[in-house]
Amino acid sequence: MRMPKASAIHPQHGTGPRGKIEVLPNAIHTIVVQATISCYGVLGIASPRLHNGQAILLPLNQSNQGVRVQVVNEQLHLDVYVVLEYGLRISEIAHNIMSSVKFSTEKMLGIPVAQVNVNVQGLLHGPGSHDDK
Repeated sequence: MRMPKASAIHPQHGTGPRGKIEVLPNAIHTIVVQATISCYGVLGIASPRLHNGQAILLPLNQSNQGVRVQVVNEQLHLDVYVVLEYGLRISEIAHNIMSSVKFSTEKMLGIPVAQVNVNVQGLLHGPGSHDDK
């Protein structure tokens, strides 16, 4: 499930091709991460693999590991792995992530996004919650 080294986008305006634009997968990962963490209720990007049944919250400099990108028929299929805040409606947050990621990616890259799959790896109490245990 690896994406090719670069994805080429051809200009749509003009009489002929003037060249090509290549967007590296790392740039796509960054767009997806920024759109995801800006959503309310998202505590962070998680590793796709659990460790002893627990979600692994990735530091910001490694958050690209929590995003998978595939190009199928010149459309993007995105998987994002997240940790959400406990006590909030998971389906609402997931739909917000889907909308935000799709909008941001299509706006910045001009490539249609066919799927945004949100994988909730875990729930944690947010920084503002008070736990008297």
